[in-house]
Amino acid sequence: MNKSILLSAFFLIFFALTALIYFGGQPNINELKKSVAPTASLYPEAKSLSGKLNFINDKSEDLHLSELTKDKWALLYFGYTSCPDICPIDLSKINLTYQMMENKNKLQVVFVSVDPTRDIGKLDNFANAFNSSFVGLTAQQDKLVSISKALGVYHEVVASQKLAKEDHTSHDDHSHSHYDIDHTGSYLLFNPKLELTALLTSPHEPAPMAKAIDKIIEAL
Repeated sequence: MNKSILLSAFFLIFFALTALIYFGGQPNINELKKSVAPTASLYPEAKSLSGKLNFINDKSEDLHLSELTKDKWALLYFGYTSCPDICPIDLSKINLTYQMMENKNKLQVVFVSVDPTRDIGKLDNFANAFNSSFVGLTAQQDKLVSISKALGVYHEVVASQKLAKEDHTSHDDHSHSHYDIDHTGSYLLFNPKLELTALLTSPHEPAPMAKAIDKIIEAL
């Protein structure tokens, strides 16, 4: 075998190995998307939203989500502390999911209140009741609306109870105001760069959710 043939063979092998290492090492988004469906809906391309994730904590102190997650993945759940049934059930499911995960040390669960008027001061106690590692955040109402729009989530006081809420607000008395809030049921999964990566949609079953989140964390 002459030198030119040997040289050609060498370059063919070199480029084949390079392609294998490069392409083989990249996550196949379509395959991953199929493997976590229907539990998780993976975005074809993660959405960069870091600039929109400015919240406040229980002490009404400004806090960017990155200060809390510290390069971890983040699972955001939107609800409110006086939610009569759905929020406690969802957070219990998230806790079970978290306990089942192999990569739970890489995930921060965040409860985001859509009811700052009644919930500031109660956020962490409410979140901690489900898991001591869960943290509560919120934002003032105008900022909360902006965050919600950016993330594609919604929250709205139940129409039949809006008048009662407004009446209490006008009297600056929130201690006895009773109203419910409709809100997004999906859970939002962000990667460590705080890019929106996936939605976990109903039905929320802990075992499939734990498996799906683990797969996404390991692949991406």
